[in-house]
Amino acid sequence: MTPEWFSHQSLGSIVTFQLSSHWANTKFLGFFLCAVIAFDSFKHSLQVKCTYHFHNEHGDSHDLYCYLHGWYGKKRIDSEHIFVGLNPCLVAKENNMFSKYSEVLVEFQLEDMNGYLLPLDLCQVVECGVRLLHANDEDEIQRFHLIMLDSSRLCPSIFAMSYFQKMLFKLC
Repeated sequence: MTPEWFSHQSLGSIVTFQLSSHWANTKFLGFFLCAVIAFDSFKHSLQVKCTYHFHNEHGDSHDLYCYLHGWYGKKRIDSEHIFVGLNPCLVAKENNMFSKYSEVLVEFQLEDMNGYLLPLDLCQVVECGVRLLHANDEDEIQRFHLIMLDSSRLCPSIFAMSYFQKMLFKLC
């Protein structure tokens, strides 16, 4: 169910991939993120935490995290949903030290609004995907925007658009 547009995909809650030597250059706009979440009579608040574990061949590592989407209050959900968003990853763009990393493992975790992990019998990430976005990917940005618009018209409750994604589309 992860859209094919996400170039790095995996079953489960973790996706790992190699980074090019110039991935964090000035044209880097951020990471598009996708998590397919299965719910079983879910009635809780939720936030999707995305943790980036950067590594290089010298053993150096650095972790960053963001939140893909969430909601307060209790919602009753009994089906799979796809959460997508854009993390501009400003720290990676502003700090040249990130260009030294050659691999990233992105982990998606489901938490309540207090930061506690939710039990797997309530909900779990069944698939995930990541795509790096660069300024020269204008066609890809437009394509992603159209996918989001079409999907929200067909089934508005399935796709959740993040704040960062809305900002990107205002800029384009």
